[in-house]
Amino acid sequence: MDAFVAIGEVVKAVGLRGEVKLYPLLDFHEPLLDSGFLVWQDGTAAGILRHRPTGGGCVALLLEGSEGRDRAEELVGRELGFLRASYLDPAFPRPRGGLAFRYLGRRVVTATGDEIGTVDEVRRAGGPLLLVVPDGRGEILIPAVAPILRPDDGLEGDLVVDVPEGLLDVNRE
Repeated sequence: MDAFVAIGEVVKAVGLRGEVKLYPLLDFHEPLLDSGFLVWQDGTAAGILRHRPTGGGCVALLLEGSEGRDRAEELVGRELGFLRASYLDPAFPRPRGGLAFRYLGRRVVTATGDEIGTVDEVRRAGGPLLLVVPDGRGEILIPAVAPILRPDDGLEGDLVVDVPEGLLDVNRE
């Protein structure tokens, strides 16, 4: 099976009609809720009948086959997401700047070809995504924004960065 990318976790049943509360994870993108790309972690399709914000950043979902409180409670703890390869489908609803999962494990090089390291983690710090590249003395945080990160819609290959002077040294002192 293709690799699964989680966008949220069902944390509780809501009400009596079968809604569930979805806690968004790093790769959550609301337009995915209206797409045909969503699956459970086992790869089975997850059809959403309706969704609404609940406050605190969570979303209430009514899913096909989850009508009723008992069935909704059975979904608690399950992850909702998409299959990695579907990201390349032209119909996939990508956010501007892409989703975080696609940076993990990719090598980062400068525009001149110098290797910086491999992305070990991706963080969201209120604004743009930050690529975390360990370097043996700590970690380098690289904002995943143009003009620092060159455009890349793929899932493989090197990530090329045009780093401003001092960016690579800021966490090494």
